[in-house]
Amino acid sequence: MKGDELFIEHYHPGLVAADVGNVVLRIYQHIVGLASDDPNRSTRVIYSPRDEVEDRLTLISDLFGEEYGVAITSTVSNGVLQRNLLLLDCSLPVSDENEQDLRMSIRGMQRHLPGLAPGMLLRTIHSYHLVGFNPLTLEDWQAQMAKSILVRTVSGQPIVDVRYIGHSLERGYGSLRINDYQDKPTPDYICDI
Repeated sequence: MKGDELFIEHYHPGLVAADVGNVVLRIYQHIVGLASDDPNRSTRVIYSPRDEVEDRLTLISDLFGEEYGVAITSTVSNGVLQRNLLLLDCSLPVSDENEQDLRMSIRGMQRHLPGLAPGMLLRTIHSYHLVGFNPLTLEDWQAQMAKSILVRTVSGQPIVDVRYIGHSLERGYGSLRINDYQDKPTPDYICDI
């Protein structure tokens, strides 16, 4: 499972720096064309110490196989204090121009969305993900998720996927896929932000 490589190499250092001890993984099946985020109630969440995620991802792969997606959620904790990371699914199609526009826009975004500083930029087949490593209270997370809808690139394009924001706010956490699933490869790391 390539998701463990993505987690260990790129998520893990950011979570160490943010003093995050535990993460929540989401295992799910997606049915294309249905409006609900989890129409068949297939989602399972697994709470994991940060240092055990690689082993958990291997176990998940062995138990569930390729029929299920695995995502990291925004829910993290250190001891008993629960926080949320700012995870954003972007609406910009993958292109050299859009990637350059997004990179040039990140500094301005971080002024309005401080949960993204520090963070990283990932690329999927169709778009991009922004991952912030600054743990936020639930109230700050909700406010920054809502505010992200208003953020634009320097060329004026909306950045985030509004449906993703709606699903995240409705269920109380964000979620970004980290494994190969339904002919979609593990997201590629682009850069730190």
